[in-house]
Amino acid sequence: MNFMIWFQAIVNIGLPIFFLWRLYKADYVSKRLWIVEWVSIAMFIGYIFVLSPWHMFIYYFRYLWLLLFVIVSIISYKRIRDIPKKGPEKDGSYKFSIGLSAVLALYFGLLMSFGLSGYINKDHAEAIELDFPLKNGVYSVGHGGAHTSINYHHSHESQKYANDILQINWLGLRANGLTPSELGQYTIYESPLYSPCTGKVTAAVDQYEDIPPIKTESEVEEPAGNHVIISCKNAEVLIAHIKPNTVAVAEGDEVVSGDLIGEVGNTGNTTEPHLHIHAERDGEGIPITFDGRFLKRNSLVFN
Repeated sequence: MNFMIWFQAIVNIGLPIFFLWRLYKADYVSKRLWIVEWVSIAMFIGYIFVLSPWHMFIYYFRYLWLLLFVIVSIISYKRIRDIPKKGPEKDGSYKFSIGLSAVLALYFGLLMSFGLSGYINKDHAEAIELDFPLKNGVYSVGHGGAHTSINYHHSHESQKYANDILQINWLGLRANGLTPSELGQYTIYESPLYSPCTGKVTAAVDQYEDIPPIKTESEVEEPAGNHVIISCKNAEVLIAHIKPNTVAVAEGDEVVSGDLIGEVGNTGNTTEPHLHIHAERDGEGIPITFDGRFLKRNSLVFN
């Protein structure tokens, strides 16, 4: 897991610096090469904007790269206005550069299109409106949407519209550090959880201990860890990974939207403290909206 986070840091931070520097400094031999390379970089910036999980880093870099791309593009275009439209067609390295840039543009463009397709609530008629179960903070969606490229839950029928939600601080970071080993270093840890709807508690489990962050257990007896299920709006709403000894309701209780039900923890199948919430009806996951919004990866909620 540590390796994947550091690899993602290279993708989110290192590669944008490299590509933007190249666009700014490279001596292009033709407008054709510049255009193809510009498109490939545009597709890459779009790819990380849509698919990369920005809660792990400084969230606002997501928009910084867009701004820098526009600025660098303008500067670079001014530098290449007077070069030939076509380059040395018989030059093997020139043809390779054109081909490589075209392949990268197609690859990143395709990935971006997959992610964007997940922005659409395909089952909007089945969606239920819930109240956001966290207060007093800025929250970022780690997994959410209607495609596996931005929401790995989407491959699981019962939770295909699940949201994994984290809290970010004023710097746009979800923790004090990239991979802290202490649960208390994660901004969302121990945040109060409130019922997202009015209904009846059909399950309330509080028997599992928190696990260390970044260390998913190989075998988990209950993937949801400590959790609460509320029957409301003709659906079952699951709130998972609750901190031990904080579940404040019991099976059979009637709850009103806004009632305290527990605190965010790190129990069950999880790599770090976060809120997992999904709704299902007859065993099939259905979309949920908060204040009319269908949340997807990198959506922000100010509450």
